Amino acid sequence: MLEGIESLTQANVDEFIANNNGIIIFHKTLCPHCKVMGVVLGKVHAQNSSIKIAAIDTEEESALMEKFGVERVPTLVVFKNGEKKASNSGIMNPKETIAFFAKA
Repeated sequence: MLEGIESLTQANVDEFIANNNGIIIFHKTLCPHCKVMGVVLGKVHAQNSSIKIAAIDTEEESALMEKFGVERVPTLVVFKNGEKKASNSGIMNPKETIAFFAKA
């Protein structure tokens, strides 16, 4: 995805969720909207490094889409205190993304 954004798999997703408050983006490698959100998430992390960012490649980890109720990409899922708090599909700008995380 992007440098600095951790890639998650079935092997490490539960550990990430348990130990971090952050956003996971469900994406596909060639999806243009996913690439835009990758750049946005890079900016979000630069503005607020306390928001941990990770990515799940849905072509590699399709079972995780089902596990977290994700139907399309890009989808952002907010996790806080080990729980899924909110999700949103589509493109947001950095300000909207930070507000979405804060409100979740």
